[in-house]
Amino acid sequence: MTASKSLVAVAVASATLSASALAADYSIYGKAEVQIANTDKGVMRYTKEGTQIDAPFSRIGVKGTHGLSSDLKLVYKYEVQVKGFEHDDTTEPFSARNTYVGLEGKFGTVLVGRNDTRFKFSEGKIDQFNETQSDIAQVLAGQDRVGDSITYSSPKWNDFSFSLSYTPKDDASNDETGFAATAIYGDRALKSKDYYVALSHTDSIGNLVATRIAVAYKWQKLQLGAIIQDSENLAKDKSGNGYVLSASYQLDDNWRPKLQFAKDSSGLRHSEDATQWTLGTDYIFDKQTNLYVMATQLDLETQDDTSIAVGLKYKF
Repeated sequence: MTASKSLVAVAVASATLSASALAADYSIYGKAEVQIANTDKGVMRYTKEGTQIDAPFSRIGVKGTHGLSSDLKLVYKYEVQVKGFEHDDTTEPFSARNTYVGLEGKFGTVLVGRNDTRFKFSEGKIDQFNETQSDIAQVLAGQDRVGDSITYSSPKWNDFSFSLSYTPKDDASNDETGFAATAIYGDRALKSKDYYVALSHTDSIGNLVATRIAVAYKWQKLQLGAIIQDSENLAKDKSGNGYVLSASYQLDDNWRPKLQFAKDSSGLRHSEDATQWTLGTDYIFDKQTNLYVMATQLDLETQDDTSIAVGLKYKF
């Protein structure tokens, strides 16, 4: 082979490798869930009185990346909630969830579109009954997903990271720009580290000014979590404190009982002081599939409600 042909071969190989390195990478994912629940009065959010068969927060989405250079890539996610179990849902079986496009590099990640606020993000894995009628959003304000937002997440520095949500004036409450900022120490997923601490503040997103501290710790098979939150609406005629305490214990490869307590005095989610107890257990078939049973009691100043549910969840 001549020198010129060798150079051409090297150039072609380099171009092929470069193209492979920058190739798009995507995945289709989702959660399929069915739940049968009996609710006493239907006072709870996300419930109706009587027995209901539902697909709580089931979803499907596509997410991926595309390399733009050796240290910059495009990231995206398009996700919708799938309804359709009830007859009324057949005309509008989908609703918007996190949907955004952005860039990721050494500077961190910038996302533009619909996304969980970084205040909501700060809850980590503390909520043991996430996306059910026993979700902490039943009691605590600030669990918002907003459109027309910009989200920035920093790289990690010695287990520290920072993130910020920004909503323009036209899309924020009270015709003001809104933001939410969160500082994190540890691992939000409690996988690489056994601890998680977050300090978060939000202003003018969802008619709310609030500050929260979230803490989680995992010791062998026991996981503990707590949230303390101070909340106030923009009109300053409603304010108060909220608390969440949670615990779970992995008995063996299958059973994981869990307990959660939530209380709030701000009147922002319900018009009265609210207290909620939830007891349940997961039966884990594998990393993707689990069966669960739970019972939750919501107590307000003038009324109460009880819901008992059994569900099957599969993530793909």
